[in-house]
Amino acid sequence: MSLLMQRKGPSAPLPRLDGKEVLVGPNPDAAKVKGVMFGGRKQFLTEVAGEDSLAAIIAKLTPRTASYTKTPLASSWCEFASLIELDRATYEALKQKHPNVLALIGAASAELGIGRVYKSLDSTELVKFLESQALFHSQFQKFGNVRFDKTPNGGRMICSDYPVYSPIYCASGVGFYLESILRHGGSEPSVVESKCQTLGDAFCVFEMSWR
Repeated sequence: MSLLMQRKGPSAPLPRLDGKEVLVGPNPDAAKVKGVMFGGRKQFLTEVAGEDSLAAIIAKLTPRTASYTKTPLASSWCEFASLIELDRATYEALKQKHPNVLALIGAASAELGIGRVYKSLDSTELVKFLESQALFHSQFQKFGNVRFDKTPNGGRMICSDYPVYSPIYCASGVGFYLESILRHGGSEPSVVESKCQTLGDAFCVFEMSWR
């Protein structure tokens, strides 16, 4: 279970789900993410919602997305649209009990990706880890560019040139970064998306702070 899920009190902000969404883009082959993201989500659903709820969510998915969810392969490339389909179905199924479920599944993806599958890319020092996340983002998705800038109170992750995007993906991204901070010794983490492509900005900016 992710550290974000284990925190007492509000574990993550509620998602912002307004804004434009592009799921395929001009080059469908580039609009893909690694299967480890599906693995983290399946693990989360099994632990938090149970096998029956997982089966009920899978039953509502298209065959392609259902296949990725039932048998996630960490190293495979999967359509971005399928990830958003799964996350949307998860949000609709669990939002009453877990209003911040999108952040929690992002945290679960970080738990699996950082802790096990891509452990070789990890660094024990938080800032170095965030720098490496920006440098190696192509290990997790085929599209876009990511840059990390250190700030006086933390850091800023700038995601640009994304041909596909969704407020659902950004909401899970908040959870991913919160979990990353917690897993590297940061306390009282805060992650706020100050700019977003879904709202017409040129890029997405995640402002991060911690103690």
